[in-house]
Amino acid sequence: MYPHMGLAKRIFFVATGLILLIAAVCWGYWTFRQYRANQTPIPRDATSVVRIHVDGLIRDIAWNALWNSAAYDRDTTEQSSTTFSLKKWKQPGIPIPANLFLYQVNHPLSAQFPDVYFGSLAVDDSARFSAWLHDNLGMAISNSERGTVAYSEQALIIIQPNRALFALSPSKPKVDLIRLADVLTNVLQQFGGDVAVSKSDFREIIHDDGQVNGRGTHHQFSINFKKGLLTFVGQHNMEYAPNQLKSTPHFASSNALSLWVQGSLTAFLSGRQFDIGGHALHGDTLLHHYKGNIALEWKGTVIQQDTIVNFDYDDNFELVETQEIVDKSVPEIYCSVLADTGLTGYLRAQGVLETPGNTINREVVPLFRLGVSRLPSGYMQFHTANEPLAPLAPSNRSGELLYLRVDFNQLQLPDVPTDLVRYMQLVDLLELSGQPTSANEVAIHGTLRMKDPRLHSLVQLLGLPNE
Repeated sequence: MYPHMGLAKRIFFVATGLILLIAAVCWGYWTFRQYRANQTPIPRDATSVVRIHVDGLIRDIAWNALWNSAAYDRDTTEQSSTTFSLKKWKQPGIPIPANLFLYQVNHPLSAQFPDVYFGSLAVDDSARFSAWLHDNLGMAISNSERGTVAYSEQALIIIQPNRALFALSPSKPKVDLIRLADVLTNVLQQFGGDVAVSKSDFREIIHDDGQVNGRGTHHQFSINFKKGLLTFVGQHNMEYAPNQLKSTPHFASSNALSLWVQGSLTAFLSGRQFDIGGHALHGDTLLHHYKGNIALEWKGTVIQQDTIVNFDYDDNFELVETQEIVDKSVPEIYCSVLADTGLTGYLRAQGVLETPGNTINREVVPLFRLGVSRLPSGYMQFHTANEPLAPLAPSNRSGELLYLRVDFNQLQLPDVPTDLVRYMQLVDLLELSGQPTSANEVAIHGTLRMKDPRLHSLVQLLGLPNE
C-alpha cells in the first residue's frame, strides 16, 4: 500500500466526520427551535389553531434560491415583479420564530369579527419593529397605555417591551379592527388562561405535514408551497345525501371558471340575512327552495347594451337629460341552481327579480344585466348572455361534492384593483376537488400552478422586489 493512500483515507474519514458533526449540530439546533416554538402559549378555550412552519419555509426558499440564483436577481431576470430579496425585510426588530401559531377564541366581539385570528411574537426592539411595520407594511402607529399600537384595515398589533400581540382578519371586517384592542390585550387571561401548544387539545398540529396547517372543530387543512406550485389538502364538514350524488358536469376546458357544488349549504345560509342593494334575502328561505346543486360557468365575455345618462345644456342654456345607448363588454356567466319553482316567486316578492323581462334588479347587480330563466331540468339559471345555456352533460368524474377550476389566463375582470391584478398575473391555473370520505365530511385536494415554474411559489406570491 502506498503511503499517500492511507493519508487519503484519513482525510476522507475526517471530512466525513466533520460533515456528520455539522449535520448533527444543525439537526439538534433545528429540533431545539421546534421544541421551543411548540411551547408557545395559546388560550385553553381556543376553537381553532393554525401553524405556519417558518423554518421549513426558509429552508425551502433558500434551497430554491441556491439552484435558481439568476431568477432571484433583478439584473438577470426581466420579471422584476417576481424577484425576491431579503434586503427589504431584514432587521425587523423581532427574532425569526421557528413556528408561528394563530388561534381563534369565542370572545365578546366574535359576532362582529368572526374571522379574526390572534397570536403573539417575541420582540427584541419594539421601536425598530414598529418602524418596520410602518415603513414596510404601511401600518398606522400610535401610542397608548397598552403599548405601541400598529393597525391597518386587516391587522392590529399591540407592541409591548418583550412581546407583540396581534389580530389578523383574512377578510376586511365591517367594523374597525381597533375595537379589538381590549380583547387582544387580555386574550390569554380572560379565556381560562393559557397552555402550551404541545399540551393543548390541538397538540397533533405540531406533527402535521405541510408548511401551513390548520385544525378546528369542523375542519383540518394543510398547505405546501413548492417550486412553481402550491398544494392544498383539507377536510371539512358538509351535509349531503349519498343516494342523490350526481356526476360532475362536463365543463369546457376553455372556460375561465368552472364550479360545481352539490350538497347542503346549511352552514352558509342558515339563520343569515343578506342585504344586497337595498333588498333582503333570508338564508332559511333560500334553503327551503334550494335542492342541492349549483353549476357555474364563466366562458369569456359577451356584449350588452347599456344606457348612459348625461346632463347637458341645450341652445336655450337649460339643463336637459340626454341618454346614450352604448355597447359594453361584460363577463359571460351562466349560474344554474337546482331549486323549486317557489324560488322565482320569492325573489320577485323581495324585489330582486324584476317583471317583465325576468332580470335581476340593477340595484342588486349594478355592473351588468343578469337574466333569469327556468330550465326544463329543474334548474334556475342566471345568465349575462341573451339566452340561457343548455344543461351540461355529465362527465366521467362521479361523486364530487365540489369541483373548481380557474384558468387565470382566460379570466378577465373589469375594474380590478391593481394589487389583485398583480396576483392574477402571477398565477396560472387553480383546481380543487372535493370527495366525500364519510358521513357529512368531504376531503378537498387542490393545486395552484404559478406562471414561473422555477421559483418557489411563496416567493412569487410575495413578489418582493430587490432594492
